[in-house]
Amino acid sequence: MSPSPNRSAWLAGGLAALICLSFAAYTRHAWEDYLITFRASLNLATGHGLVFQPGERVHTFTSPLGTLLPALFALGGGVDVETKALWVFRLFSAACLGYAVFLAAREFRKNNLFHAAVVIGLGLWMVDPKIVDFTINGMESGLVVLFVILTWRALIQGASLWPTAIGFAGLQWTRPDGFVFAGALALAWLWTERDGTFAGKKESWRRVVWAAGLAMLIYLPWIIFAWIYYGSPIPHTIIAKNQAHPLGEVAGSLGLYPLNLLFGHVALHDIFAPAYFYFGGWPAGARWFAHLLGTGAALAWLFPGLKSSGRIASAALFLGGFYLQYIPGSPWYFPGWQVLACISWAFLLDAMASHKFSLGQHRTKIISLLRMGALSAVAVQIILFVSVAWQMKNQQTLIENSHRKEIGLWLKEHAGSHDRVYLEPLGYIGFYSQLKMLDNPGLAAPEVVAVRKKTPGHAQIIQTLQPEWLVLRPDQVDTINASIPDFFVHDYHLVRIFDIRPGINAITFLPGRGYLDFDARFLVFARSPAPPRKS
Repeated sequence: MSPSPNRSAWLAGGLAALICLSFAAYTRHAWEDYLITFRASLNLATGHGLVFQPGERVHTFTSPLGTLLPALFALGGGVDVETKALWVFRLFSAACLGYAVFLAAREFRKNNLFHAAVVIGLGLWMVDPKIVDFTINGMESGLVVLFVILTWRALIQGASLWPTAIGFAGLQWTRPDGFVFAGALALAWLWTERDGTFAGKKESWRRVVWAAGLAMLIYLPWIIFAWIYYGSPIPHTIIAKNQAHPLGEVAGSLGLYPLNLLFGHVALHDIFAPAYFYFGGWPAGARWFAHLLGTGAALAWLFPGLKSSGRIASAALFLGGFYLQYIPGSPWYFPGWQVLACISWAFLLDAMASHKFSLGQHRTKIISLLRMGALSAVAVQIILFVSVAWQMKNQQTLIENSHRKEIGLWLKEHAGSHDRVYLEPLGYIGFYSQLKMLDNPGLAAPEVVAVRKKTPGHAQIIQTLQPEWLVLRPDQVDTINASIPDFFVHDYHLVRIFDIRPGINAITFLPGRGYLDFDARFLVFARSPAPPRKS
């Protein structure tokens, strides 16, 4: 006897959560940005305010829930509080992802999707390396995925006021760009709504507007707090990063997005690729696999006979592609869009199996091909998942624990309590040193942002702010030397080299090796003492 629909959905959700926690237990991966956020979380939990640097009210995080929940889990502080709080956050995030899988599996059952369609939809999702990793590594992706699914489910069920508003508000409480997910899903629903009459469209718009208004009221307390506490509801991290991506520079890319989706390259093609695949160490086939998954999902809404639930997911993903063209290609932006792609593929495969060309004399062969295609796609995803697990285990052991954490602890021991450090990787070094960070692009340092507007180069920023310490990668040192040849002769002197390359080179099989190589060597400089004044 086959399990009941609800039992099957719960099994799928439980398996998804178990996969996440198993990945966490094996890799112990804690993302660099988690410790940027957690420094503010810990300061709040220990009575120093929701700030990165005590005494400086700078909005150094993007996710309210992704910061407040770890603060709750860190109340009282203690030894290894960052690890303990992360494990509680992992459990919570894995439960959110599991519940999202449960809800999606129930919708697949309601829509009577055939088995291979369910396999590809849930299989691609549950063993996707980025979805799983960013659910357990301290990022807010598990919450994003849950609220994306809650919003999608509320819309396909008619956009009732409270379910839709909770989905919209949850997205915004989770990420400042949550309204993009909400807007893409709402527009996709309005676009594909079956009732094409004026009265029907008017009613649909009314429901969305009322839900959006209620969502704004739910989110309003955070806006008020941030405006009073930080002076602006816009996170400083967005202000710091935005300088490099003015809208005018990408207008052409946005306009050509639909054409490039088919014949060129767009950000959407990379959403299923391993994180930072472009550093090297991955076979070309991994990128083509991601290209196929992204393109097929984004265009599934064009396939005749696609059920409305899948059409909404696919159309929302297609619209989201415009946004992905504009923002930086950071991998933590992708999981929320990936789940829409997984849903799209499930409904696309089901539509292919039900299409008239599949109902003739070749039906058996076509269905067999679709099953083989679904199983093959999930098999490739599993291979990528295992490879990324091995990559991130080594990333955590070598780069994070044995390298960047050690740099932070060394600075804490050797620097003065009021010294400032100029660097780019703010998380581990910033958290374990607990020093004032002058990071580039200025996520935690408004003074860096102010200087970058006038003189964006490393050397010019350092000369203007004159931090006591520099933590630089070799290519950054080369850039500074090219700009000011005697910079490291008179102004700063080398005091320590941290080099983990022998450990990386000792690993024979390492997919994505280039990602580890990028952070394998750091040079620490101290500011040279000023020459004595002449009498």
